[in-house]
Amino acid sequence: MNIFVGNLPASVTVADLRRLLNGYGTIIDAILMRDTTTGLPLGYGHVYLVPEQAAFEAIVDLQHTRLKDSPIVVRECVYRARPDRRTGRLPWKGAERRVSNSRRHNGHDRPAASESRRVKRGTGRKASRSPGRNQRPLSP
Repeated sequence: MNIFVGNLPASVTVADLRRLLNGYGTIIDAILMRDTTTGLPLGYGHVYLVPEQAAFEAIVDLQHTRLKDSPIVVRECVYRARPDRRTGRLPWKGAERRVSNSRRHNGHDRPAASESRRVKRGTGRKASRSPGRNQRPLSP
């Protein structure tokens, strides 16, 4: 039976896991999981232990046992199937994800209708109600 051992400190080695589960049966394999890019430990591992009765005894006896001053979590490893991430999404049409020229304007990149009416003729500048800090007042 595959046993999940979690909440492991970074200093735990495979030999420590084997030593912890040594009296419970035959250890087929012991693995500590590490990050693939950095090589740092992820804090959990798997131990394959036979027979199953010995594995169940180990799970009951070693739950919340302290290993290098850290209480560990021991349980049966259950493999879960991952659902496809894109099952609920509509397929893309063409190269663009947006449909029928819809864009995220949110009113920021398009001038509002009221602003387009306030442009003074002949100056090309927008008329404002009060000048800002670095603006000159518009001449009448």
